[in-house]
Amino acid sequence: MIEAMNGKIGRGRRAAPALMTLVASIAAACACAPSGRSPAGRAAAPDVDGAIVLALATELAGPAYSGRALGSPGGALAAELLAGRLRDAGFAVAFKDFPERVPVNSGDALLETVAPDGTTLRFEWREDFREIARGGYEGGPAEGPLFLVSDPAAPFPPGSILLVRGRLYDVEDDASYAARGAAGLVCELVGTDPARRPLWAGQAPGELVEPKSGYVKLGVSAEAFDRLASSPPGTRLRIESPLRFVDATGRDVVAARDGDGGGAEPRLVVCAHYDHVGADRDGSYFPGALDNAAGAAMAVALGEALARALPGADLAVVLTDGEEVNLSGSTAFARAPDFPLAGIAVLNLDMLGSKADLPFSVYSLGDPAGSKLARSLVAALEAAGFRAAHEAPVRNLDHTPFSLAGAGAASITEYDTADYHTKRDLPSGLSADELDRLGDALAAWALAEISGR
Repeated sequence: MIEAMNGKIGRGRRAAPALMTLVASIAAACACAPSGRSPAGRAAAPDVDGAIVLALATELAGPAYSGRALGSPGGALAAELLAGRLRDAGFAVAFKDFPERVPVNSGDALLETVAPDGTTLRFEWREDFREIARGGYEGGPAEGPLFLVSDPAAPFPPGSILLVRGRLYDVEDDASYAARGAAGLVCELVGTDPARRPLWAGQAPGELVEPKSGYVKLGVSAEAFDRLASSPPGTRLRIESPLRFVDATGRDVVAARDGDGGGAEPRLVVCAHYDHVGADRDGSYFPGALDNAAGAAMAVALGEALARALPGADLAVVLTDGEEVNLSGSTAFARAPDFPLAGIAVLNLDMLGSKADLPFSVYSLGDPAGSKLARSLVAALEAAGFRAAHEAPVRNLDHTPFSLAGAGAASITEYDTADYHTKRDLPSGLSADELDRLGDALAAWALAEISGR
């Protein structure tokens, strides 16, 4: 997801007897039926193997994919891998390309003070400071006197590097600071830390960021900010941000299955973004296991399970690129869909299977169709022994463009902030057991949704 969110609740761990009884009864009725169908013609409850989901997520989070950034070789490799799995399951797969302008770290990174006596104090990249994409200002070097801002409207010497407390910072002030001659800004990070990599520059979905220059921005930890704020009078700051914006091509993976031979018009689309935030200039990468290798792997596993269970049904899996940049892939697809979106259900999977004892949140825009879908997902999760709640309106996940295009869309997520957008988001943080139980619950829910029960 492209921004941090709050307001989470806890999650239970026991499987609910009601759902297990339902699944068991369907399975028993179907045990002797050919082609995965019961004597009455109902599909058998599909099975999702959490170990297989974890294995695919682990692959996607590995070094060959190098953080799966939009437009990167690793991102292209991930798209090919996922497309191959879905083709093997009987889906017709198409790649849908779209333009995007993405932030990359291709320059140098520097933050140091120079005291009046010439003493320098250097800060550490990703430990003390990081780039800031919000606002669309490109990086590069800047040097000037340190100026601690106590009032955003107060004057400062031209050429200053401004030091701004997080509680005082508003991205809307950047234009004023730059117009008044600030060479750059160092902002205290609030609710986040320098280990995270941001990509969203603040533009509306579907729009390309318009890069600005001449004003360099960095974010620093609270501890680093305090050290900077205690610098002696006359201290100068030398800063450099590696951030640059480059034009790239995003690639959605659209898999459709025409089960009845009349053209693919699915009642349900399973969606997940497969991109993540890429790598730093030194080659160290952000694995993105929870966000969102796990969601993409689960979407593929659900597609495979439903194809086995419902060979005569129209099915679709859409794996989007560029969610981390600007909901880019879902916006591009919703503007030119391969099948009608009005009135169908879209299940978006984003950050699933964390080992942490966290809640499931089910997000929608709060529209009637999305809210109805979200409530049914909450009920399915609770029946499976998880705690869950519907939250709306939430706009910063891939359900949003689908909802705006007329679908009933909702996202399921476990927003684990501990390793979010850091290089610590590793497969070791995922639970195969939870992925297994969650996959079975979602497969049973999807079976009912597609079958109209």
